[in-house]
Amino acid sequence: MMQCPKCGHANSDASYFCTQCHQVLIHRCPACWHEQRAGGVCEKCRTNFALYWGAQLQHEAEVESRIEWDKFWARAWALVQLGFLPFIGLRGLLRGIVRSIAARFIAQRLSNR
Repeated sequence: MMQCPKCGHANSDASYFCTQCHQVLIHRCPACWHEQRAGGVCEKCRTNFALYWGAQLQHEAEVESRIEWDKFWARAWALVQLGFLPFIGLRGLLRGIVRSIAARFIAQRLSNR
């Protein structure tokens, strides 16, 4: 039996959370998935949990920003081609629309990861 460090309630050794106060009892490393009793730094690979998740959040924000810029430029390019429609013909406009749709599809696929 394992005692909760927060409320002192006795829990089974297989419990990930305290059954009374829901305190985390077993922490899992986000890098190597090693399970341990204490959080903060992994006992196996020495990964700092807070720094790891901070880097992950920053990476996700950069990906989201890149996707937004790609959407913006795809729309801008479609508008430019629309402005030049009398000079380039319908074929160029359709190519721009297809590129815009493809960029939107790729952005959706990247955001679903």
